[in-house]
Formats: sequence, C-alpha cells, structure tokens
Amino acid sequence: MVGHIKLAGLIAIFLVVFFPSLTLAQDVNFGVSPAEVRINDLPPGEATEFELTIRNKDEIAHVFTFATFQPPEEERREGRAEFPDDSWISFSSPGIELAANSQANVTVTVAIPQEQKWAGEHWETWLGVAAESSDLLAIRLYVRLLVSTNPAAEARFNAGLVAGIVVGIVLLGYGSYYYFRRKTKSE
Repeated sequence: MVGHIKLAGLIAIFLVVFFPSLTLAQDVNFGVSPAEVRINDLPPGEATEFELTIRNKDEIAHVFTFATFQPPEEERREGRAEFPDDSWISFSSPGIELAANSQANVTVTVAIPQEQKWAGEHWETWLGVAAESSDLLAIRLYVRLLVSTNPAAEARFNAGLVAGIVVGIVLLGYGSYYYFRRKTKSE
C-alpha cells in the first residue's frame, strides 16, 4: 500500500513538472524558411551565403538562437556524409530578438577550406533555430543544409601555352643557328 502511495506521488510530481512545461513549450509559435537549402558545386576555397527567414507568429517578443546540428546517420539523405567541421558555417548573428508577429532574415555563410581533399564531397548538416525559453522543454526547428563541392579540377589541354612554348623553342633554335653561322663565317 505504501508503495502505491509513493508511486502515485511520483506520478503526480511528474505530471505537475512536465505537463505544464510541455504545454508552455508548445505555445511558442514560430516558423523558419526555407526548410531545405542545397548548395551545389561549391569550389573548395570559396564561400557562399544564403538567408533564413524567421517568423515570430506569437503575441509576444522572443529571442531566437542559431546552432548547427549533426543529424544521426539514419536521418541523413542517402549518399550524404556528416559535415566535417561546424566552424565552416557561420551566422550573421548568434541570436536575434523578434517583436510579436514579425519576421527577420539571418545570413548564413558556408566557407569550405581550400584543400583538394574537400573536392567532390556531398555533406549534410542541420541548422537549428530555437526560441529561448526557461521551460524544461523547448521547440527547435531544423533546416536541412545539403552541400556538394566541385569535383577535383582535371588537367586541361591549353593550346595557347603549348603554341607559345613551340614558338619559343623555334625562335631560340633559329637564333642559335644564326648566331653560330655568323660566328663561323667571320673566322
């Protein structure tokens, strides 16, 4: 009997602590767009930017924070690897405060280091947007970021360079021939 009373007390504490937090956390009404961003053929050593739009649909102001998140392997798209370094992604601001029923844009920059080992890769990471809250449970919306880099640059035939080298060799050979011919005639 004492065990049942303790269990009932634990259940009551659980309901009081978690259910109000759950309902309060769900009251934050906001949206993020786009839901997915694709960056294709980004050459290593270069950067690109895009904007996220955050909409505060609530009747009060909220502070929104941004972070990157590595999704579990089973959640990533097929053929996509984990993004190698979250420091390659930066936000124009670590957080913004939005008034009630308003929206704002945040610029996201993706910069891949200039190393050949990053060429021809396909990565995925998620960008998290959360409303700061004192609740135990907070809502976080994710934007799927898919990044593909250019394949390795292949050696290309440069006709102008080859023609310049051939002309230089011919002129050098003709100049040498003319020089030595004049030198032997003068002796």
